[in-house]
Amino acid sequence: MNSKWKIVAWLIVLWSSVPSVCADYSQRAEIQAMADRLASKGLDRAEVLKVMAQTTRLDSVINAMNRPAEKKKWKNYRPIFLKKARVRAAADFYEAHRSTFIRAERELGVPVEVILAIIGVETYYGKNKGSFRAIDALATLGLDYPKRAKFFLGELESLFVLGREEGLDPIALKGSYAGAMGFGQFIPSSYLAYGIDFDSDGRRDLINNPVDAIGSVANYLARHGWNMNYGIVAPVTGAESFVRSMETGVKVTNNIQTLRVAGIKGIPDIWSDLKLDILGLHGSSGPEYWAVTKNFYVITRYNRSSLYAMAVTQLASQIAKDLRL
Repeated sequence: MNSKWKIVAWLIVLWSSVPSVCADYSQRAEIQAMADRLASKGLDRAEVLKVMAQTTRLDSVINAMNRPAEKKKWKNYRPIFLKKARVRAAADFYEAHRSTFIRAERELGVPVEVILAIIGVETYYGKNKGSFRAIDALATLGLDYPKRAKFFLGELESLFVLGREEGLDPIALKGSYAGAMGFGQFIPSSYLAYGIDFDSDGRRDLINNPVDAIGSVANYLARHGWNMNYGIVAPVTGAESFVRSMETGVKVTNNIQTLRVAGIKGIPDIWSDLKLDILGLHGSSGPEYWAVTKNFYVITRYNRSSLYAMAVTQLASQIAKDLRL
């Protein structure tokens, strides 16, 4: 290879290794339109554009979106979250905030162990809240990730509204590669819709205040229809021909009679009046089949993945056993 082509090759390698690219997103037509909408809501249009001029495109965010953990099979996904250390951390977090958890269950009707499990899966009880600037992540996905551009552009707009309502600096906020923030990893629209001031101090701080975070996770599930009278899952057999695709979403539209006629066994009799679905998973010892209730579906409103919902469910079960809840 001559010296000219060596230089070209070196430049290609150097360019491909750059993790992010500065981009003046403020000039994009989508951002100009967003600034107009935010101005109609009372925000300073010029300030919005000034902030957007300071954002950075993050290729690492796009790469992460294309390689989510939820694409793993259950047998590989489960060990990420079902660890003794995480259960011990749940016990410590519970002891530090016992009265808040008890009040959340009593007032909002969501079990302590489920709230604990979600915060445990999301951020390991606040240890891993994310290191990406939320505004960079949302701008990158809203403007340079066509598959989900509309959704994330909406979240970017909600980030500015959230900043105004809660006195937060949009540039300073950090979170996941998808722009989710705080103990419970709320995206901006969910923060606005379901975040609550659970300690009555006049602010909804889901990022640094565990009391508000605990109450808000419970409120999210309650508002999506959690019912303390339902269970979540039960192992079943005879579902091989019923489940057409493994590890997919659930709809809970079947009744127990239909499922039993299909040859499925193991569904609890106490679920006779509930709408159910059957979930198939690739387990470490082979296929697993589970009857799931609306409560399982509610967990998938927090994260659409059935793998996520099962991890939360099984972690919650282990936490309840460990804490004797």
